[in-house]
Amino acid sequence: MSREHPRGRRPLEVADRLRQRISELRADAHAEIDDHFDASVHGEPIPRTVRLAAGWSARFIVVVGGILLLLWLLNALAIVVVPIVVSLLVAALLTPMSRWLRSIGAPAPLATIVSFITGIVFTFGLIALIVREFIVNYDTIYDTVRTGLVQGAEWLAKGPLKIDQAQLQQTIDETLQKMQRDPSDILTTSLTVISTTGSIVASVLLSMFIIFFFLSDGHAIWTWLCRLFPRTARWKVNRAGRRSWEVLVTYMNVTLIVALIVGVATWAACLIAGVPLALSAGLIAFLFAFIPTLGGLISSLVVIALTLISTNLTTAIVMAIVMIVIQTVQGNFIYPVLMNRQLKVHPLASLILVVLGAVVGGIFGALIAVPLAAVINTAIIDLFRASRGLPESPEPSELGPDVEEELDDPTLRDPTASDPMEAGGRSDGAESDGLADLADPTEPSSDPTQPEIDSFGPEPPGTHPADQRDRG
Repeated sequence: MSREHPRGRRPLEVADRLRQRISELRADAHAEIDDHFDASVHGEPIPRTVRLAAGWSARFIVVVGGILLLLWLLNALAIVVVPIVVSLLVAALLTPMSRWLRSIGAPAPLATIVSFITGIVFTFGLIALIVREFIVNYDTIYDTVRTGLVQGAEWLAKGPLKIDQAQLQQTIDETLQKMQRDPSDILTTSLTVISTTGSIVASVLLSMFIIFFFLSDGHAIWTWLCRLFPRTARWKVNRAGRRSWEVLVTYMNVTLIVALIVGVATWAACLIAGVPLALSAGLIAFLFAFIPTLGGLISSLVVIALTLISTNLTTAIVMAIVMIVIQTVQGNFIYPVLMNRQLKVHPLASLILVVLGAVVGGIFGALIAVPLAAVINTAIIDLFRASRGLPESPEPSELGPDVEEELDDPTLRDPTASDPMEAGGRSDGAESDGLADLADPTEPSSDPTQPEIDSFGPEPPGTHPADQRDRG
């Protein structure tokens, strides 16, 4: 014991002497440059809480700065970024048609061309229908707006707010004076502005080309992107990308079905109620249905206001009840039943994302906020599972508050129970070169020589049964 005690204390004594020597050297260095330096004065050490807060604050500032820089770059490259994002959404809408055509034996080029033409016809047909409704019903729209503004001004002037009627009348006159122009002049002016800038026309043409190549060469594009990652990470990126793409395809097609149902139901309700602009109301409900949660509220308010102005209070109340029923059915029955196979979107999360998207990117941001968040959420979850050697989760991805096992108190769990996250082992990915690097080793039945990476776009040329029959 007499020998162990000095040996145990010797390293501590050496460390103390070393710290003291360093302090003396620092004091001498400060004294050389500062005549008022007093080595006998010692400052209090920074508390650990303050140091932790400062560290997290610095990291938060760096992360926020990175996000702002990314948003600035996206805004600067909007003429390219926007067409790419729109093309992804449209390609997700057309993918089920392309797959169905290939499943019934159509060659891949024919399926791509038919799907592409169908999408173009539907899009431009919808735009033509909206323009036609605007021109044909312009007089009715003008009279409806004028009546609504006059009634609103009278309520504001004579109601509890007691606003100056002269100022309101001046605002109404200016608004009606702008609307008194011929609708063809308004469209001509808009088209002139578009042709002068050229940005919208260029974006539309670029989107059409990108959509076609996404449908025809999506397989090759995705394979090339996967090969940009390290070999051991390729199958993880491929699996997360395939799962995210399926979520996007499901989301866009379910949203289209719901929008069609809401639009037709709104059009029929307005037609039965005798609202003059029934088809316009249906188009408004259809378009705003692509903006989750908030879009349904806006379209319902527009339809109710249109009914109130053009008919009477009783009809407007009945229309309000009908719109509440339509939105309730589509939000609580149709949408969850069709969407829950791939994604669960909490209404609160959807509303917050739409508002944030609208603040950052306007209408376009509100449109893509929820699908973008769904894709990113799915990709991150699947990448975490793949990094732990786990297969794809059979449960749909959930976007919003989760009250499952992750929130349980771990101190109350049975220590003898095995952690399900530890099952499945760990894999470093496929070792062979080429497409085998994209094979998912967590799938027991997966063949590394035949990876399934064709969920984004058609199959590789020559692999479809129809192509083999053509060769025969």
